[in-house]
Amino acid sequence: MALISVVTTCHNAQDCIEKTIRSVLSQDFRDFEYIIMDGGSTDGTVSVAESFRDSFDKAGIDFAVYSEKDHGIYEGMNHGLKHASGEYVNFLNADDCLFEPGTLTGVAKKIEAENRLPDIFYGDAAAIEFGERYRFVKDLSLIEKRMPFSHQSVFARRTLLTEIPFCEQYRIGADYDFLLSAYRQGRKFCDLGMQVCIVTLDGLSSLALHDTFVETVEIQRAHGIDLYSDKTYRRKIRSLKIKQFVMDHFPKWVIFAIRKIQRIHRGQNEHC
Repeated sequence: MALISVVTTCHNAQDCIEKTIRSVLSQDFRDFEYIIMDGGSTDGTVSVAESFRDSFDKAGIDFAVYSEKDHGIYEGMNHGLKHASGEYVNFLNADDCLFEPGTLTGVAKKIEAENRLPDIFYGDAAAIEFGERYRFVKDLSLIEKRMPFSHQSVFARRTLLTEIPFCEQYRIGADYDFLLSAYRQGRKFCDLGMQVCIVTLDGLSSLALHDTFVETVEIQRAHGIDLYSDKTYRRKIRSLKIKQFVMDHFPKWVIFAIRKIQRIHRGQNEHC
């Protein structure tokens, strides 16, 4: 059994998955397996993935590609988990990358230093938006208010993921639901204290501001957390609809300026 399983779920990702695969292949750590879980792509995604098989074999890294239709990323992640054998599992999306060749070595050292006791390890993420890279600020103390860190920076115990599978009724925030479930069960979290990944912020949860908020509140309420009065909730919805209109219809340079101001306000504009 490998210490770590890295799982990439994808669908029609032939134009971006190569950089993800190369970042995994470049790792100087070897006690891990890499699983690509394709959701029944109709483009060349599987062919691109299979073209790296010899390279992984030569590097001595266990490598597997599976392709079966699913109904969304979280069903794909649950499917990938069934094929994983690692003690800890990381889900690295197509179009995202591990931060550097020594990333998994650093993660493994931290896991061993903590005697493999924590259920969830998490780290820092560098986010790319409109071509600019900056640090995504993590904060576990905010978990009952929002997603506390990038799920691509998480290494969760496989047995825990089996106990708390991703809830496929959620289209956007099942990763948040998983983390919140583990947190409220009193599972042990541990900060890796290192950069783990580079994520591209053009996914569903980055763009669908209104839908993301609605689902986040639904998840929180399912866990007995109610942060908004009806009046505050309606006001927030109106505000997000305006922001979503701007995101959908304004020129990119306007959106870039707005997002940059938001990052500065949140303290997330530190480049890395």
